[in-house]
Amino acid sequence: MTNDEFMELMRHLHLAYPTKKLPETTMNLWFGLLRECDFNLVKRQMEDHIRQHKYVPSVSQLYVLSEEETTVLDMLGEWEKEGVERVEHIERWGGPKKPLQ
Repeated sequence: MTNDEFMELMRHLHLAYPTKKLPETTMNLWFGLLRECDFNLVKRQMEDHIRQHKYVPSVSQLYVLSEEETTVLDMLGEWEKEGVERVEHIERWGGPKKPLQ
């Protein structure tokens, strides 16, 4: 997340909770912690929080790391490779391959 994106989040927060102003030290801490997060995910978390709660969220309620995408096709490809290795091992050595070998 960039500084500009973070400031946009803080503007939204101030508009949603106009009577609550975060001190600059708190905003610096939040930026340091949220910098590694995806802006769109944090923004979605904030919007959900604003809809559901009348109090300002904590940084832990906004902190979301993007998850690594995996696809079923990638997993199937890995399983197929493992299966081929097991079949080759059985054919070569005449016995089943032990798990995690």
